[in-house]
Amino acid sequence: MKIAIDAMGGDFAPMETVLGSIEAVRANQHIEVVLVGDEQQIFDILEANNEAKNPRISVHHASQVIGMDEHPGQALRKKKRCICCGRYFVGS
Repeated sequence: MKIAIDAMGGDFAPMETVLGSIEAVRANQHIEVVLVGDEQQIFDILEANNEAKNPRISVHHASQVIGMDEHPGQALRKKKRCICCGRYFVGS
């Protein structure tokens, strides 16, 4: 199962989001994770945990973020390089 994760969203992101994704992949051999967010920050965490070359963890760079104060519909229409793009590479 392939899962896209907003690596930049949530408290203590991206550190805790990436660490949680690493833990999930290690615990379940059927999970493949696509981390969406700032590529360099994500790779730094993956490298520090010896997971940068894990074939079941990939990174999709998203240069834009959706702020907590933004209207979801407007953000979806205006921001093409954010977690919203995650729906395109997860598939069915």
